[in-house]
Amino acid sequence: MTSTSSAARLLAALLALAAAPAGASPGNGIRLGGSEGRLHPYLDLEGRWDSNVFYTPDDRSVGDFILHVRPGFQLDVPAEPVAVKLGGNLDWAQYLGQNDSNTSDLSKLYAQAALGVSVNRRGMVGLELDDEFRRSPSTSAFVLDGAVIANYNALRLKVPFRPGGGALVVSLTGGWTLETFEPFGDCPAIGAPATCDAGLLDDLGYNELRGGAEARWRFLPRTSAVFDAGWFSRQPNDAAAKDVSGLEVRAGIAGLVTPHLGATLKVGYADTFASAGSDFRTWLAILEAEWLLSELASVKVGYTHALGVDPGSALSVYTSSRLTAGGRYGIGGRYNLRADVSWERRSYGLAAGDPTADLLHLEPSLEAAISPWLSASLGYGYTNRDSSFAAAPGFSYSKSEAWLRVALTY
Repeated sequence: MTSTSSAARLLAALLALAAAPAGASPGNGIRLGGSEGRLHPYLDLEGRWDSNVFYTPDDRSVGDFILHVRPGFQLDVPAEPVAVKLGGNLDWAQYLGQNDSNTSDLSKLYAQAALGVSVNRRGMVGLELDDEFRRSPSTSAFVLDGAVIANYNALRLKVPFRPGGGALVVSLTGGWTLETFEPFGDCPAIGAPATCDAGLLDDLGYNELRGGAEARWRFLPRTSAVFDAGWFSRQPNDAAAKDVSGLEVRAGIAGLVTPHLGATLKVGYADTFASAGSDFRTWLAILEAEWLLSELASVKVGYTHALGVDPGSALSVYTSSRLTAGGRYGIGGRYNLRADVSWERRSYGLAAGDPTADLLHLEPSLEAAISPWLSASLGYGYTNRDSSFAAAPGFSYSKSEAWLRVALTY
């Protein structure tokens, strides 16, 4: 098959999204014409209780029941020389105003989407492009004093070079991240947090550019030596804020230690070279291990030490220490018990007494595959954040969430 004919088949498959399907079977998606592509429309229905939707001016947390309706789709076209994965959904979050009628005003439309394109996956030189977008009422930033809506988009590009059959893969990488913020809801006239100020939130938005290189050498059948080096530049919208740029370098190994034990060990160094007003530097580490007890059970633990940048003109650069653990246990091939826990500490500054923030999250859940097209999950999440920032409700809080989700996938 020539490259031209393969590309034509891929284009025809993508255009078939707007045409009638050539064939379909329940739970197996919609076949796109003569290609190997499958389109899976789905609908998620979720009822969720959140004990801490927002704070009142007198520092009282208000809970509510939220109904989520998420129509979406997943497209997979594993063609050669171009393979495409595309998915996304819209999420209408309806707050029912159970404890406070004001929470019903928080009802909004959210969304997420992801695109992955791989070109010449088996050739000597390839191309991988990934884009991720999400609009959600959550952000990874710790320095905000209240809830916000975050619009996040991350574009990543990789050009892998595979000489000699692929045992050695050297890649050039690049990335562009854009994040903007909006107020979460209507703000009270008195006692409103700073995150109610739309102008301030505009200034907290940023662009981040990344560029670098990666290398992976498979010196054993299932074990590889890995290396990556990259430059980054965080450019805030606020003209008075400093651009933060720096360099990160890591090296290590990843693969199977035994047939049932996989591990990753990477260490490195990061430095901002005084771009943030002072020279922030720290060591980097990624330590992960996964024990496969059986085909239906596994346990995974990890530790990460990293350098990060939060939005804002002050207290933006931090070092992060994060511990994670999780387990999965399958029952009868149709049920999965899961439990995940994570704890992260961010230190804003390098001296003793500088502000810190801690985040603890615990999430057990039960997943059930009722049929090829119907699944359900029942879960609980507990989140606690504590910090040494100036006293404000958004800096320190705790919340409990419980949910039941049903997914119908064609």
